[in-house]
Amino acid sequence: MKKTALLLCGLILIPILILGWLSVRLEQNQQQLIQHQFQALVEVKLKSVDGLFQGHFQRLEAVLQSEAAELNQNASSQALRQLSKSSPYIEQVFILDSTRKLIYPTPTNATAQEIQFLQQTKTLLETPSLFTHTQESNTTTQKANAPELLAQAPYSAQLKSVPQTQRLTRSTEKSINAETEIAPLISRRSQATSSIAADSPIASSNISDKQVEQVEPTDSGWIAWYNNTQLQHIYWQTTADNRVMGFAISRARLLSDLINLLPDQSEITAEHPLNNSIITLKNSRGEVSYEWGSTKENADHLTPIKTLNLSHPLGSWRLEYTTTSLSKPQQNWLEKLLIIVITLSALSALGWLVYREQTRESRLALQRVNFVNQVSHELKTPLTNVRMYTEMLENQLDDEQVKQKRYLNIINNESKRLTRLIDNVLSFSKLERDGLDLNLQMATVQECINNTLEAFAPAFAQRGIDPKLTSHCDTNVLLDPHCTEQILNNLFSNAEKYAADSGVLQIECWQEGDYSFIRIHDNGPGIDEYSSRSIFEQFYRASNKLTDGISGTGIGLSIARELARKHGGDLILESTTQGASFLLSLYTPVSLSHSPAKGSL
Repeated sequence: MKKTALLLCGLILIPILILGWLSVRLEQNQQQLIQHQFQALVEVKLKSVDGLFQGHFQRLEAVLQSEAAELNQNASSQALRQLSKSSPYIEQVFILDSTRKLIYPTPTNATAQEIQFLQQTKTLLETPSLFTHTQESNTTTQKANAPELLAQAPYSAQLKSVPQTQRLTRSTEKSINAETEIAPLISRRSQATSSIAADSPIASSNISDKQVEQVEPTDSGWIAWYNNTQLQHIYWQTTADNRVMGFAISRARLLSDLINLLPDQSEITAEHPLNNSIITLKNSRGEVSYEWGSTKENADHLTPIKTLNLSHPLGSWRLEYTTTSLSKPQQNWLEKLLIIVITLSALSALGWLVYREQTRESRLALQRVNFVNQVSHELKTPLTNVRMYTEMLENQLDDEQVKQKRYLNIINNESKRLTRLIDNVLSFSKLERDGLDLNLQMATVQECINNTLEAFAPAFAQRGIDPKLTSHCDTNVLLDPHCTEQILNNLFSNAEKYAADSGVLQIECWQEGDYSFIRIHDNGPGIDEYSSRSIFEQFYRASNKLTDGISGTGIGLSIARELARKHGGDLILESTTQGASFLLSLYTPVSLSHSPAKGSL
């Protein structure tokens, strides 16, 4: 019953543990999916901010190209210096000739500001390869693959091969799309900040499509370089006569224009999407240039969940998205716990019903076994009387009364057979309850064999079996004669049933130390390999044409083995080429000093 209870507990707990494990795994997978989707949305939002910056640089290019067109008509030193002074976003203008030699400003007649600029950009201006992109588009193959190059190159390199009218249109569309995409992330400060501040020269410059087409450069691009550990931007373009005109952009004005594109921190309210998130713009030195949003915790102690490096010419700048939304995800553990509790209750109720039914069936089975045991025990007394009076009557008959003696002999043999069957049933019941005790006494194994052979002599003679005993077990040893004879009864009974008309039944007995061995080998049909693996199991009976129709309970060999093991030995089936051979071993010490405690075998 304890095994049944443990089995039912296992059947209940295992599904619950599996269900709990699956719930945890499902919750983890769901959280990972949410984080992945959230990070994907964050990346889209950060890229939309990068798109705003790219649109600003494109519009800035258009204005600088218009300024370059006017300077081509009047490129005097006075006009160039006046542009640097009047333009809020141009710090310095420089011009290189067709051989990429500096022609403005020259050190001989330069102002102090220009001399400082020349000192800071000396290495830059002495590197002609920085002011050309012709190597990317001169070959026939690259011209054929122009669409692919256009898609892969940074936008400042793409401008040289796209008409300005198209650039302005595309940049405007890109700005509109970027503003549409970033709308869930940030709010626009005003219509003026949707592109550039209203007072910015970029916004106030009136550039017609015709003017832009007239100043189309043959080559142009952006250079991002470090000036005193700060990022400096230079826009350059080549003119029709292959000269290079460059503009050093004001860092302060550029940063101001970029920040004007971003939302005002004062607009971040409790209902804003960034109420619990912060987006930070960091420069090339990792310093915070601007940030917007808010969190309940200190942002310095939070790790950004997404970082995006900006596109050229802000390639060394980055955007960082920090939030606490995913740090403590809401998990509906109450619902899952309720499901587990309901499942546990249902399985427990089912297990209790099964256990109660099994307990009831076990009680009924035990009652049946007790009834059989009681009936079997009650049958032993009348059978003993039958055998006793049969033997007494047989002794009183004359030798001429052959028929009467034969009848009495049959009655005696059948009563002995019934007695062996009852003994098996009682021994089986005791073994099942582990209540069988050995009654050890001094006797010889040969005497037990002779007694059993004497009981089976009529049956063997009738079945055509001739037992031959070779014994070396005439020494008195400590054993249980009744237990030994019952084991031999079961082995001889099998030979009687399954080895009829087989001739000689070989019986060998010998002793080795404290053990006695008995081998019984018949010349019958034998036992096949498949049945040999199960022949000692309870209630197992091989079914074939040789055994069908033979009565039996299927417990004889299992009882014989269990009794042998109780006696400190074993019963095995030996491999043989003909018939069946059983080897019985018993622990039979030669003196009482070697005897184990009663019932411990």
